Amino acid sequence: MLRGAGGWLLVGCVVLVAHGAQAANLSVSLRNFYTEYEVVKQCLVQAQLPPDDAETAKAAIGKIETHYLQRDASINKDRLLKEAVANKDQGLKMVTATRKVDLRQYCRVSLNELLTKAEEIGASVKPQ
Repeated sequence: MLRGAGGWLLVGCVVLVAHGAQAANLSVSLRNFYTEYEVVKQCLVQAQLPPDDAETAKAAIGKIETHYLQRDASINKDRLLKEAVANKDQGLKMVTATRKVDLRQYCRVSLNELLTKAEEIGASVKPQ
């Protein structure tokens, strides 16, 4: 009997660890998309992207955020947003310091990442 209870305890621990890992992965993914959005916002300020892209990016991050927060409501959005700003600052600093990457291209890639993910989310939602 003890072996059976120990086995169930082990299974329970594995399930909790797997859930924790999934939640961490969701947080990391959402933070990365927040970072892309922060890059796009900065690029708009620096006129590296046209103003029309502002609404497109905002709609995309809204869809992405909703998707991730529905999957795990325990995600700490405020912490992720702070980390995203720091990541954006570091990324832009590296791009402008090395000058090996065109800033406009860097901005366009960030916008495309958002749009691609929003499109994937839209495609995965089945009409009722």
